[in-house]
Amino acid sequence: MPEFIVNKAGAKVYSDVSKHEELHIEDSTKYNVLSVGIVGAQRTAIATVQKNDGAVSAYRLPDQLDDWVQNSMLMSAQGLNVFPAEVEFGRDGDDVYAEIL
Repeated sequence: MPEFIVNKAGAKVYSDVSKHEELHIEDSTKYNVLSVGIVGAQRTAIATVQKNDGAVSAYRLPDQLDDWVQNSMLMSAQGLNVFPAEVEFGRDGDDVYAEIL
C-alpha cells in the first residue's frame, strides 16, 4: 500500500493518519471544506480544507465529529453532496461542533 494518495482536491491523504495534523479549532473558526472522509484502520475522520492562500491539505478531525462526517458521507452517497462548503467549527465547553454555512 502506498504511503499516501492524492485526493480529487489535490491533498495528500496518508494511510498512517498520525501524519495528518489535527484541524485547529478555537471558539469559532471558519474553513472552506472541500470534502470529508474516513481513513485508516482506526477509521479516523478527516477534512480536506482549502486555506485562504489556496493551499489544500487534509486534516484529522476530533473524534467528536465522527458522526458529523459519517452523516455527511451518507448524504453524499444518497446524492446530496454539500461540499465544497464553508463550515464553522467551534468549541462549546468540552464539546466540538461543525456547522455547514
